[in-house]
Amino acid sequence: MPKKILKGFTLIELLVVIAIIGILSGTGVVAYNSYTSSAKETATKLNHTKIVNSMESEFAKCKMDKSSTIFNSHKCNSSNRPSTSAINNYVNNLGLKNPYDKSKPVAQSNVCTSGSIAISEKETGSYNVEYASIKKKKKHTSLVSSSWSQNYSKTKTTSVAFTCASASSGSNKPKNSFADYKPPNQGSGAGLIVDKDGNIVQNGAHACSADCFKTYPNAGGMNNWYTFVNGQKIYPTRKDSPYRFVMFEGASSSGNISSRCGGGNCKYNFADDTFTDTRTGQTFKAGEAP
Repeated sequence: MPKKILKGFTLIELLVVIAIIGILSGTGVVAYNSYTSSAKETATKLNHTKIVNSMESEFAKCKMDKSSTIFNSHKCNSSNRPSTSAINNYVNNLGLKNPYDKSKPVAQSNVCTSGSIAISEKETGSYNVEYASIKKKKKHTSLVSSSWSQNYSKTKTTSVAFTCASASSGSNKPKNSFADYKPPNQGSGAGLIVDKDGNIVQNGAHACSADCFKTYPNAGGMNNWYTFVNGQKIYPTRKDSPYRFVMFEGASSSGNISSRCGGGNCKYNFADDTFTDTRTGQTFKAGEAP
């Protein structure tokens, strides 16, 4: 009875199969990454549309009834238009998710932060609502007007070529940082001392010019200014200090300086120059008058 000869794969055949599997896997990863990237940009675009529609709906309330309240707290019969901080807080409570990081808010001040929608006031009562498409290198802007606008018009959306610095460098460099802190505006304001995490370490706000807040020696600053934290002398504007003197609120148009954070109830975010009132959960843009 003849013996059965069992044939197996040669080493070359196995290597060819492994190479084919590697190529197919690599192609699949590229296709998947491209799909997820497109899906995130589409979700950002949808968030932008929802925010614009929501702002239009809020402003429409004032046209129908001057006694209405919009953005949860702003009165339509007020002579002052809604602040961007009030609108941002309203938007971030709509339940929208940042497609790039669900733990981060959708409304942020830096349009180049992935998944963010930046809301800024172009002129009195008119707001730019923007987002950047990293993939297509474009910035899309919707101008939303209100009854406080001098030149009221229907919402217009424009697109321009735009490249984020973070996209070209391959990193998400923060707008500001603890190491090289600079004040959010060049005027005077109310400041408090915080640690590296943005927690206030000394109650009681201090009024000062913009130069007081700059980190020495990179941006200028006051090298010899010191105070005491827990009985220890510190120099909060020196680069090697574990603390920083940061501007929370800016001076009003009349020159008044005050702060809602004097009781130590706020936390500063160096990445986007905002601070959160820990009592209410509201987030405000640093450097604006309260």
